[in-house]
Amino acid sequence: MMSAILSTEAVTVRFGGLEALSAFDFAVKKEAIHGLIGPNGAGKTTVLNVLTGFVRPTTGRLLFAGSEIGGLGVNGIAAAGLARTFQNIRLFGSMTVLESILVGAHLRFHNSPIGLIFRSAAARRAEREMIESAYEVLDFVGLGSSAAGRIATTLSYGHQRRVEIARALMSKPKLLLLDEPLAGMNSHEKTEIAALVCAIRAEGISVLLIEHDMQIMRSLCDHLTVLNYGKRLADGKPCEVLGDPAVQAAYLGRKRV
Repeated sequence: MMSAILSTEAVTVRFGGLEALSAFDFAVKKEAIHGLIGPNGAGKTTVLNVLTGFVRPTTGRLLFAGSEIGGLGVNGIAAAGLARTFQNIRLFGSMTVLESILVGAHLRFHNSPIGLIFRSAAARRAEREMIESAYEVLDFVGLGSSAAGRIATTLSYGHQRRVEIARALMSKPKLLLLDEPLAGMNSHEKTEIAALVCAIRAEGISVLLIEHDMQIMRSLCDHLTVLNYGKRLADGKPCEVLGDPAVQAAYLGRKRV
């Protein structure tokens, strides 16, 4: 697909005798919010792990921005422009919010070891620029500069989610993968994070979103892909996909007529 920033071709993942993904094909269009849904255990997080190099596919191809990324590994894929958050929040317990966000910028920080050790003018300038960028991202995700000095893990659950998103954004991704960012939130918090996802897309960043709140997914996503037992069950516009009797039977718990 010419308009796709990411696509998979017949990706299969086996863990011993278990086939977690089976000949999985899908494509995420540029500057789209693409939803990935399915029952628990359907293989959604496995898809994200494959796309970001945490799991190597048994067979199949991964294409990002027109290039094969299947053999790049975690660092190479991140450098290519993919960033992610995790289903369970993963923040460093002793780091401040600012330090946590700066971790996401390590791929953009290019300086010699000698310059870093002796604090050269170039190293100091690069550090200032990264810190300024981190404060801009803090404002963008709705935390503000007042949160910068706080230990990240002492923030509320919803604000920790924002720190994770900010850390991912610091890498300047072309595609952001969000694994259940609304989990455990109340309706007001969900609305705020949904607005943030829209703001991210408005910055020209494509989004692949895993989420269980179908009302949010219906209103937020441009496209939905449904997984069931590691296979693609449906793919299309949210209203069409969520109205599919097979999807309702597999995911929404309704009997097929």
